[in-house]
Amino acid sequence: MSIPSIAQHIPESLEHPYLYFNKSDLNRVRDMCLKGSHAEAYAEKRQQLDSMLNEPFPVPPPREQSYRNGAWEDYSRLSSAARFRVEEYTLAYVVDQNPTYLRKAWEGLTSLMNWPSWVHPVHEFMLVDLDSSHTCATVAAAYDLLYDDLTDNQRHELEYMLYSRGLAHCVRGLEHHWWATRYDSNWCSVCVSNMGLVALTVLGSKHMHVRSDIVVRDKMLDIIQECAHHLTKFFDGIENDGSWKEGPGYWSYGVSTSMPFCDTLKRITGGAVDLFAHPKLKSTVDFPINCFLPPDRVTNFADCGKLFPGGMAYRKFAIEHNHRAAAYFDQLTTQRRPSLKLSELFWDASHVEPTLPDPPHPSAYFPEAGWCMMRSSWQDPNATILALKIGATVEPHGHADVGNYIIHTHGKTIIRELGIGRYGDPGEAIFKDTDGHNLPLFNGQGQPRSKRLLGHVETSEFTNTHDYLRAQLAPAYGLDILTSFVRHYLYLRPDLFLIVDEIELTQTTQMESRIHFAGTCTLDGRTAAITNGEANVHLNLLLPEEMTFLQDKHTNLKPGHADPESLEVDYLKIDTNLPPGRTVVAVTISVGKPTGDLALTIEPHGLSVTHVGQTLTFPKN
Repeated sequence: MSIPSIAQHIPESLEHPYLYFNKSDLNRVRDMCLKGSHAEAYAEKRQQLDSMLNEPFPVPPPREQSYRNGAWEDYSRLSSAARFRVEEYTLAYVVDQNPTYLRKAWEGLTSLMNWPSWVHPVHEFMLVDLDSSHTCATVAAAYDLLYDDLTDNQRHELEYMLYSRGLAHCVRGLEHHWWATRYDSNWCSVCVSNMGLVALTVLGSKHMHVRSDIVVRDKMLDIIQECAHHLTKFFDGIENDGSWKEGPGYWSYGVSTSMPFCDTLKRITGGAVDLFAHPKLKSTVDFPINCFLPPDRVTNFADCGKLFPGGMAYRKFAIEHNHRAAAYFDQLTTQRRPSLKLSELFWDASHVEPTLPDPPHPSAYFPEAGWCMMRSSWQDPNATILALKIGATVEPHGHADVGNYIIHTHGKTIIRELGIGRYGDPGEAIFKDTDGHNLPLFNGQGQPRSKRLLGHVETSEFTNTHDYLRAQLAPAYGLDILTSFVRHYLYLRPDLFLIVDEIELTQTTQMESRIHFAGTCTLDGRTAAITNGEANVHLNLLLPEEMTFLQDKHTNLKPGHADPESLEVDYLKIDTNLPPGRTVVAVTISVGKPTGDLALTIEPHGLSVTHVGQTLTFPKN
């Protein structure tokens, strides 16, 4: 997608406010918040803000506490809280014109400016990072909206801070920032979108309160153009099937943070620069939607939290592309409540009918990311889903989990993985290593995280009676002793799964294959019954006949996103020595009741399964 010259489409003179709405929109904003669509939400927010008038603004902890102890979350949480509060008092002043709110907003801005740095301590080697770009964008929005009520000195102070802590590191180009060209990472979208907004905000600044010979408007237009260029490349990086290798959580963060910049550019240029028209954006929202696990969970491979990353991104997709399923997930996750975020005040998708996805087949396969969701139904709130990931051992926010799978049914991810660890913590490794996933280890070795190795999908098919995918996983381990490792994933609708591993080794090898679960397990040799609320599954170790299940537990885990469910995680394991040559390990997982009769035949030419009078054959290529 080519971008026209932005300089030709932005008016020479812009009167503040203009970033998210114009001066002519202020009465509309007040009407919305005082007696219109936003009145209830605003009244609640005003009450909350009034209760905090005598409280100091949140201040992030000292660098040593955030960085050297690995507790990055405290810094992110407090810096985010401070930004939100500044924005909220800014809106409150615009709506109510109460000088107390103006003073409180300025108090918050002063607090931000007094921080020693806006860069997260974990990223102290960077000039601009995620946190600092967000803080720059918050200060810019307050500067824009409060412009007429600030003194000259206050405006100059904010301009200087925006320049010295953000724009000064962009005026000679963005290429020296690693994130500018990481088109496979959410960092690119977040940082270029936020800095593009900041540059848009100060287009008319006469000086940056520093000794500099830059022509402000010209340099800001260069930054805006370059930010739009890099954001377009980020959108280009979305896979052709709409998937995003970082997973739905970081898809949501990267894409949703880009939308205010896209929205402002489109409005200020009169639609001449419309990044929403990028062809990849029309279908990519289908990726996180297909990762949905009812009622509120998500396929959480890689560094993805367990809760579905809903929110206003879906509303904007509904608005821009008339996407009915996006409107449904907007309704599901926000109840279509109006947003009080400055950039989202006017986002209204009420004209788009929310509709549950109704594709020709309920399952979805995204081959370019290697993610597959075998789903029983979109209409059933107790739907059963097996999600699997092939892909690579190294991706942004990736794990060494090529071939991993989870099973979700009756509202519970009952066959699970460890999830996401705490960034920067020494205990994070177990969450990323193969040990924390539903995969085997060979002589204690899993897949490496030091080099990018790939699995390979050999075949897949999706029908009304079954779904099937076969993948070669041996290359992802990079072990000389492992000459072949073919994993078969078979879903026999509506309630039976079969996982078959064909393993070929050059020498006797100790294998420990793990199946992590959430719930209470009753173990009886070759069978296991797991119950979690209304969800229950039955596992049966078909092959080899001499093996049994054992039970073990991860303890003292330090999960990310304050996830108490992951402090301890149980798992079943098959722990044995495999002889040289070929060994087949086969496990059935049935939902609601034991498997019943199932005959499995594996021959050199393929796999054959007979169940309830039906025989399916899956030949090898």
